Amino acid sequence: MSPDPAPSYAALTREDPNPLKRAVQGRRLADALRLAQDLSPGLVVDYGGGDGALCRSAAELWPQARVICFEPAPQLAAQAQALLAGVVQARVVEDESALPPEGADLVFCTEVFEHLPPAETARALDEIARVLRPGGHALIGVPVEIGPPALAKGIFRALRRPAEFDARPAVVLQALLGAPPRPRPVAEISAGRAYYPHHAGFDHRPLVQAIAARFELERRAGSPFPGLPAWLNSEVYVRARRRF
Repeated sequence: MSPDPAPSYAALTREDPNPLKRAVQGRRLADALRLAQDLSPGLVVDYGGGDGALCRSAAELWPQARVICFEPAPQLAAQAQALLAGVVQARVVEDESALPPEGADLVFCTEVFEHLPPAETARALDEIARVLRPGGHALIGVPVEIGPPALAKGIFRALRRPAEFDARPAVVLQALLGAPPRPRPVAEISAGRAYYPHHAGFDHRPLVQAIAARFELERRAGSPFPGLPAWLNSEVYVRARRRF
């Protein structure tokens, strides 16, 4: 008998059996689009687009735009191809070389950087800057994994999968105290691409500083409570613009 196939990205996020997980995932996508809805992009890129769900919504919001889903993980790229099969203005690419240089008006990058080691983080930021036209916008979203949100997430994870790294009491305590645990387990998402499978250990603060060093920051907002600081939210978004 062959082993059961790995669950799809949708089954782990917006179609998760847990209603809280489904609600959080839906809110992530909605907030990312809301923070860019005042723009009128001709070309949208989702960098690390997963199974293409955000691209599908972006195509609905901006029907005049071309939409590119860049996803280097073969299993996720295949899911994106299937999800976007009927979206005529969207396509999926698996390598950065297929992304047009200085052509994008808007680049999304959500639920990506929390998985990237330092070298991959720098590479992703450089690529986002490369594909954006001067004056183009980047919308980057990552989870808050320090302070009170880390405690709430740690408890949730411990109830679902207590043996995992991100459910260990010591890991949760360190994140609660604002000192994310090191080292983090590392794997490969595709050939030559290292990634962290777990969110625990991620700290959004250095990432925001790195974004500010490359782009002009326009806005920061928490999710699901945009009027409250990041440490009272589960997610934080940064909207930035490539300098001319």
